[in-house]
Amino acid sequence: MSNDPSGEPSADGQTWLHLVDDVLDTAIDREEDLECTFEDVTVDVPLRMDSDSEFARWHLDGTVRVHVDGMRGPLADWLRWWSRQLS
Repeated sequence: MSNDPSGEPSADGQTWLHLVDDVLDTAIDREEDLECTFEDVTVDVPLRMDSDSEFARWHLDGTVRVHVDGMRGPLADWLRWWSRQLS
């Protein structure tokens, strides 16, 4: 699995976008919330979807709960399309 933010596949052909697709599809199928607990985690989040984007620094210390409601679909394909539109 690749940690490369560009979405380039690793040696096994997987990207972080594939992982997001799998997690969201599972949450939709099970009709369950996603819950992640963080302890002193800092994440740089791009403000735009391009390689020269500035970042916002987020600090997480606690629990984030997300409810996913919708239809299964290829989020990775949509994110790639959106990225190309912004280039």
